[in-house]
Amino acid sequence: MTTFTGALRSSLGKKYLMGFTGLVWVGFAIGHLIGNLLLFVGREAFNGYAHFLETLGHGAAIYVAEAFLLVAIGIHVWNGISVALVDKSAARPQGYAVNGNAGGRSRKGAASQGMIWTGLTILGFLILHLVTFKFAYLWQSVPDYKLADGGVTRDLYGVVVARFGQGWYVAIYTIVMLLFGMHLKHGVWSAFQSLGLLNKKTTPLAVNAALALAVLLSIGFLFLPVTIFVMNQSFATPAGGLHL
Repeated sequence: MTTFTGALRSSLGKKYLMGFTGLVWVGFAIGHLIGNLLLFVGREAFNGYAHFLETLGHGAAIYVAEAFLLVAIGIHVWNGISVALVDKSAARPQGYAVNGNAGGRSRKGAASQGMIWTGLTILGFLILHLVTFKFAYLWQSVPDYKLADGGVTRDLYGVVVARFGQGWYVAIYTIVMLLFGMHLKHGVWSAFQSLGLLNKKTTPLAVNAALALAVLLSIGFLFLPVTIFVMNQSFATPAGGLHL
């Protein structure tokens, strides 16, 4: 147990943990974006989806998932700060599990150099996001919504549309999503490298795939608030959704 704990506390162990927990959150981001696309369908679809998540496994599943994600992000942030600030002076020039340069200066640009700062910015926004949406009922009145099947849930759809109708929040959201894309651009492929899953032949493919995923997710998350802001009257109708 002592040896195992010591390994996790080593620079290489921290990178393994960062890689794994980072990929966990990438998976969550993909699922979250897919679920959020129901905003375009309408109030019933989005609130029904939220109600499904809240009641899955008699309401226990969401707490298990949230606890897992909380632990994952705690480990990711803690080790990220430790590697960037504490272990930096003692780190090897190539600190990943696979030896060899990742591809020269082109892969050590602004995205890689600013990982800690983009990460902390995303963390701060995540807290704001949770307060704004998930825990909105604690600080503002959120009306109930009766689903077609007779179930009752909070009108989270209304909360989201109202917030995305505010320019200042959409502006903050836009900036953070651009930083999110930068973070993913370097973070995804380096996570696979930290886990020892890449070599000289597969690294370029992973770098390009990470770039494509970063662009897709950042644009996907940006498309939602910008569209709702521009076409707020359509989304704010009782049925909701996008009506062209």
